[in-house]
Amino acid sequence: AVYEPSEIQNAICDYLVMAGSAAASVRDPAAGTGGFAGAMPAELAGRAKLTMVELDHVSALIAKHAHPGMAVQCKGYEATTFADDSFDAAVTNVPFGQFSVYDRRHAGEGMLVHDYFFAKALDHVRPGGLVAFITASGTLDKKTSAARRELATRAELVCAARLPDSTFQASAGTTVTSDVVVLKKR
Repeated sequence: AVYEPSEIQNAICDYLVMAGSAAASVRDPAAGTGGFAGAMPAELAGRAKLTMVELDHVSALIAKHAHPGMAVQCKGYEATTFADDSFDAAVTNVPFGQFSVYDRRHAGEGMLVHDYFFAKALDHVRPGGLVAFITASGTLDKKTSAARRELATRAELVCAARLPDSTFQASAGTTVTSDVVVLKKR
């Protein structure tokens, strides 16, 4: 597991407030130990219900104990059964990798795991809701544009920022090029 620096979590949560998000319900589909839960500014924390999903049992247990009263599901995001249009926003550091996740709804789309998380989050975020993810640079830099085109039919790009490749050096001991991408569901 790779965990993002708190400065990035804080900036994303602050952006939700600045963008005027009426986030009463927020999803973190790859919550790790719950870093985004700890980064929520008072403007969000006082009114937003955060639901976390985490595949790793130990990380999910830590999140549950670190953030009592917040919902934590220990399972893969593909195994969740949230209703469509049921959340106002989604924030996370999506898993990176050159592999796909099987989800019957998205079968045949051929998306890599980081793109799949965007597609699944767009299923669950209400129209006008925001999806603000840290993602692999491959989301924006693909050789083929099929996944980006699919996402563009469902959401508009609000902003994107390339992070320095040293962003995760102190927190995770890794050098990786990644982006923060914010989409608004149509």
